[in-house]
Amino acid sequence: MNVLSPVSADPRDRAWTRNASEIPRRAAKMGFWDAIGRASAAIGGETFYDRLLEVLSSLVKADLLSLVRYSSFGAPDLVIPREIRIEVAAPYDSGFYAFDPFHNYWRTVGEPAVKSLRRLAPDELWKSRYALEFLRAARISDEIAVFLPPIGGASPTLIVDRAVGEFTAAEVVRVESVFPLLAGLHNAHLKAIISRGLIGHSTEKPLRLIDRSGKELAANHAWRTLAADPGSGLVEALADLACPGRTQTSLADGRLIVRSPLAADFGAAPGGLCDQVEVSALNAPSGQDDGWLACLTHRERQIVMLTLEGHPIVSIASRLGLKRGTVKNHRLRLYQKLDITTERELFLTYMQHLRAPGR
Repeated sequence: MNVLSPVSADPRDRAWTRNASEIPRRAAKMGFWDAIGRASAAIGGETFYDRLLEVLSSLVKADLLSLVRYSSFGAPDLVIPREIRIEVAAPYDSGFYAFDPFHNYWRTVGEPAVKSLRRLAPDELWKSRYALEFLRAARISDEIAVFLPPIGGASPTLIVDRAVGEFTAAEVVRVESVFPLLAGLHNAHLKAIISRGLIGHSTEKPLRLIDRSGKELAANHAWRTLAADPGSGLVEALADLACPGRTQTSLADGRLIVRSPLAADFGAAPGGLCDQVEVSALNAPSGQDDGWLACLTHRERQIVMLTLEGHPIVSIASRLGLKRGTVKNHRLRLYQKLDITTERELFLTYMQHLRAPGR
C-alpha cells in the first residue's frame, strides 16, 4: 500500500483552524477517566461531542480531531472543527466526498463501528486524486472513524487524524474497546436533548421526532420553518409517508424527507420515528450541469450524479423507477456523449471539471 509523502505534524501547519488543533493537545494532558468525566458532565450540552473527541485523544495520539455527520442519503456535513480553509473544504463539498471511504462505508453498510482509513480504503485510493489532492492538502495520512448510532439515517462520526504514518492495529483495538462506552454516552446525550425538546448538534437540516402513535414530540427550528411555508409541499409529503412501506418522499423543491426508525429504548420516543430532510443527488446545484454535462439529457444527468455518489446500477434503477437494463442503456449513451468508456473515467472527468479555472 502506498503511503502519502510525509508532511509536517506541527498544528500550526495544519489545513484546519488553530482552535481545532488545541483539542488534541489539551486532551493529551488529561487522563482517560478525566476525559470521560468531562464528557459525562457535558451530556445534553453544546460541547458534548467536543468532549467525546477529547476522550479519543486521551487514547491515541492525534494531530486533528473532527466530527462529521455521514448520511445515507446526502453529502457529509463537517461539524467540528467549525471552520476549515476554503481550498480544502470546497473540493470536498463539491464532489470529492464521493471518494471518501467513510462516506461510502456509511452509505453502503450503515452499521455503527470503528473503522481505520488505511484498512478500509482500497489500495488504488492512495494513487487517486482524492489522496493526492484532498488528503494531502488536508494533511491527512491516516484516520480512525467512530461511527456512532444514527439518528435520521445519519451517524455523528468521531474522527481522529494523523498527519504522518498510520495508526497501529493496537491503537485501533484500543478505540474499539471503548466503543460501547462512547455509544452509550452518545445515546444518553440524544435522550437528554430530546427530553428538552431539542434536536441534534447545530444542524441546519429540518428534523423532527414522532412517537409510535404518530404524535410529534420535538422538532428543530429548520423543521418549524419548513412547516410554516404553505408552498413547501410538506403536508403532501407527510401524507405520502403515512402510506405503508414508504420511507422517503420528495418536497416541492426536490429535497427528500427520509423516515427512519428509532431504537426501542430511545428515551422519550421509544420505537418512534425520525423524519429528516436531505438534499438528493437529483437535486444537485444547477452549476454542476454547466459545461461537461450540457450535452446530456435530464435523465442522463440524474444517472451521472447518482453514479458520482457511488450508487450501483441496481440502486440507481430503484431510485429512478427504471429497469436495470434501461439504466445500462442510458449509461452507454452518456458515455458515448462524454467520449469515455468506464465509470473510472467518469470520476476523472468530474474531477477535471472541479479543477477547471473559475470553479
